[in-house]
Amino acid sequence: MSLRADSALEWLALRARLVPAPAAEAWGGMALAGVLVAAARVGLTDRLAAGPATVDGLCAELGLEPAATELLLNCLCSGGYVTAGRHGFELSRGARRWLDPSSPVSVARYVASASDYWQWWRELPEVVHGAIPDQQHTANPGDPYWRRYIYGQRDLARLSADEVARKVRVRKPRTMLDLGGGHGWYAARLCRRHPGLSATVLDLPGSAAIGREIIADAGLSDRVRHRDGDVRTADLGAEYDLVCCFNVVHHLAEEEIVDLFRRVRGALAPGGVFAVLDAFVPTGRRAAAIDILAMFVYLSSGARLHSGARLNNWLRDAGFQTPPRSTAVRRIPGLALYQATPV
Repeated sequence: MSLRADSALEWLALRARLVPAPAAEAWGGMALAGVLVAAARVGLTDRLAAGPATVDGLCAELGLEPAATELLLNCLCSGGYVTAGRHGFELSRGARRWLDPSSPVSVARYVASASDYWQWWRELPEVVHGAIPDQQHTANPGDPYWRRYIYGQRDLARLSADEVARKVRVRKPRTMLDLGGGHGWYAARLCRRHPGLSATVLDLPGSAAIGREIIADAGLSDRVRHRDGDVRTADLGAEYDLVCCFNVVHHLAEEEIVDLFRRVRGALAPGGVFAVLDAFVPTGRRAAAIDILAMFVYLSSGARLHSGARLNNWLRDAGFQTPPRSTAVRRIPGLALYQATPV
């Protein structure tokens, strides 16, 4: 028998009135996030997207334990992600858009990958005391982490890739280099937009291996090729019409960024475009989301979010025209696309 959603919400509302707000937010937010991530990680949301199922049926199909599974489903019902009916449990209409793997905007694999981040937050007290944060990109190439991480990042990229491809201002490009492009989805959408374009995606071996799978499934292996390498040290090549550096700057130390930008300048063909997509600390009033992201970046890479003014200085010092063209990305608030050409 399932706990009624309205009863659970009434109980949570009562708890919110009795418990101080910070404690209630820490308890409730963590619990609901844990429930949703677990459901995605064990394949529960994928299965419910395919149609209704009972607790016993789900346990038999997915190898789950009945008591814990029923409790998990009840929590998902209370959170509005799942509904319970005559034929069993299924994804709610609102959740289906974001958690059904067949949806073009599904973020189910990103949600599943979020469990990898909890260890970083758990270690925050030690980091504040001086411990060195774990480095996100040091896992062995064969570690299952890469599959979770790259498919999750691909989910997020699908939300904005078409918009970004439209906003990259480059005329009839033939070759492009995607730095740290992992899943290759931005490169793929740029190739779709520009029929004569072929792309090279440079990334670490564990990331590139999964990216090759994603591009093969999209039928674009002839136009988007992955090359193993570290953007901090690899030979970038030369004569590219477009070089993209998307969501990489915030993983690098300042001296690494300066060096990379100079090498990008040398890798561009005359009149080529350098496009940077990332989050930068805004001037003026700060949003809480930016500060949380800054903390997350430090935990994951030991790096910092930088200001747009610093980006302008790096580009100028590397030999690019400044200020760069700046365009907000509507589908991913907080991200902006910056484009510059060599002097």
